[in-house]
Amino acid sequence: MMWLSERGIALIAYYEAGVSLELVDGTTPFPGGPSETPLKYRTVYTDKLASTPILTVGYGTTTHDVDYLREGDTYTHGKVVDMFLKTITRYENAVRAAVLVDINQNQFDALVSFTYNVGIQGLTSSTLLQNLNMGKRNMASQEFHKWVYAGGRQYAGLIKRRKAESELFLTPIKKVRQTLTESRTIKAAVPAAIVSGLTAAAPAIAPAREIASFVQDYTWVAFVALALSFCYIIALRVDDWRKGRR
Repeated sequence: MMWLSERGIALIAYYEAGVSLELVDGTTPFPGGPSETPLKYRTVYTDKLASTPILTVGYGTTTHDVDYLREGDTYTHGKVVDMFLKTITRYENAVRAAVLVDINQNQFDALVSFTYNVGIQGLTSSTLLQNLNMGKRNMASQEFHKWVYAGGRQYAGLIKRRKAESELFLTPIKKVRQTLTESRTIKAAVPAAIVSGLTAAAPAIAPAREIASFVQDYTWVAFVALALSFCYIIALRVDDWRKGRR
């Protein structure tokens, strides 16, 4: 089952409260803001841009999600984050239920952010979802840009958010690491390990004294083969690094 990733959380935190979260890999995908929730967003306020003005706090948590909010009440950074993480589950479930085709993590994150902002009904009635479920992913990505109005007025913040969601939706998942069976380095290392092992073990395991003697007399051949194998491994790693593989 797919859940909102840290990148998806970072997107929502930035566009809901201007917070720039650092990911576990040390990157900050949405820089320029504080690392923790400002007092302004830790204090319950009335969101007048909503279709119906509603009490809101933190990363978009409203009285639809938490019924005990009172205007002017202030919460800690940890509390508003906790509210958000409990709230977002409903939107994750909604996306999983509405999407009928396979999607990757970036597409799921973009859709959860979109749904969290426009509402579950907004998603389920959207042309975006219709196109996606018909397999028209590129057309679906363009639909994000139509959702930039609030109260009949276009907002720069919504334009930027929809752009970020659309770009994330179209971003392929980067393959971080090959499996052992796919790794060219491992494939190259296996012959080297075999040559090295046989050279060391030949005197003990050879079925005939002559074979053991031959191997010992030509040990330099094994070392040359081993050296060439290691050179090949280094060349592969340099090539992988240049191509962005790890």
